[in-house]
Amino acid sequence: MRYLKGQTVVCTTTDQTGWTLNELLVSLALMAVLAAVALPAFEAQQRQARRSDAQSALQQLQLAQARWRGTQSSHAPDLASLGWVGDLSAGGHYRLAIEDASHEGYTLTAIPIGAQARDNACAPMRLQLRHMATVVLSSGSELVGDPGRCWRQ
Repeated sequence: MRYLKGQTVVCTTTDQTGWTLNELLVSLALMAVLAAVALPAFEAQQRQARRSDAQSALQQLQLAQARWRGTQSSHAPDLASLGWVGDLSAGGHYRLAIEDASHEGYTLTAIPIGAQARDNACAPMRLQLRHMATVVLSSGSELVGDPGRCWRQ
């Protein structure tokens, strides 16, 4: 109500604001479709981003092996020898292991765990040193290649 010079003026409007039930249901349906499309792409992007956790851990192990080999006659056979307390990567998305350690080389393996375990294309990721000179980056079932391009930076 408004008062103008002692008179009462009543303002009535017939326009109502808000959403109808049909508009609300259509909006919810559109949001559900968008979420169903976007969620798998988001999860795939997260899995790809977490691969850097494995890459970083394997490269740190490679440096630790080089330091170890500088004072020993062969490469370290386990993580504890290199001073690693546990067997998880820094982000906790991969379990690390050293395989086939010898005086000429070794294989470092990162196996995805937890939510990252759904990254089938890149499980496991490996870094191999062969004949004291050749570094081979591989992933998945390939021992000498990276078909899923898991090591791309």
